[in-house]
Amino acid sequence: MTDRKHISTRSLATRLGIAAVCMFGFGFALVPLYDVFCEVIGIRASVEATDAAQIIERPEASRTIKLELLASTGNSAPWEFAPLQDSIEVQTGIIQNTEFFARNLAPRAINGVATPDVRPAEAGRYFKKIECFCFSEQHFAEGEERNLAVRFYIDPELPAHIDTITLAYTLFEKQSEVASNSNNKTQTF
Repeated sequence: MTDRKHISTRSLATRLGIAAVCMFGFGFALVPLYDVFCEVIGIRASVEATDAAQIIERPEASRTIKLELLASTGNSAPWEFAPLQDSIEVQTGIIQNTEFFARNLAPRAINGVATPDVRPAEAGRYFKKIECFCFSEQHFAEGEERNLAVRFYIDPELPAHIDTITLAYTLFEKQSEVASNSNNKTQTF
């Protein structure tokens, strides 16, 4: 009976060890799987930087579409953040610009990061960002305000059924990192 109990315990420990290794591996695979899932079902379209030298403007192939601009703040960030215009008429095939306004409402300097989103997701393939405040962290002194530029190109191959694109940004305060040494404590934002 003792041998049987010993074998049963060893078998159970082996199964639990294998299950733990599988769960650990699944945890690593979850982020790339989530990215693929979001892209396939259209929850989030990836927006990447495009080198202006790669773009060939084609005004002869252009058409007018509506670009809606949205802005929001994340994690209760102390910002005033809005597009300068709620919507604009833009031409496909031509490099264009728009701007957003941001003001630091915090009583201290802060850094922000912006995440973009393009809707409908299908339009994300045709919307090319050349320059964008979302490409890098933005530092704001206490009370500082400024316009944040976006330079973009919409490929004239944009499907005909898409006549409105929504470009949305969420501006987050970068999470603080606290560093300390023996003489003083400093906080970086």
